[in-house]
Amino acid sequence: MTRAARSARRRRLALRVRGVVQGVGFRPFVYRLARRLELAGSVRNTSGHVEIEIEGAPPRLETFLRSLRREAPPLARIDTIERTEIRPGGRSPVRIARS
Repeated sequence: MTRAARSARRRRLALRVRGVVQGVGFRPFVYRLARRLELAGSVRNTSGHVEIEIEGAPPRLETFLRSLRREAPPLARIDTIERTEIRPGGRSPVRIARS
């Protein structure tokens, strides 16, 4: 299968998660969830929110989005998730980026 064909079956989302998502184990949770679903991308804290870039097959991305809310750490509270589709960047392991 060509790279273009693989890329056509993958999507990449940029997510901005607002609420109580810092200092509650949210980034390690996102990392573990992405690894479990075999997704690529990164997660990092910024001032007041968490930014996630996540890439993979569309059904796995939808599972990731549902699980973000359902399985979040007990002390976390997600108020909003802003979602923007961006160009796939290639398959790289998920990582926690420096904040």
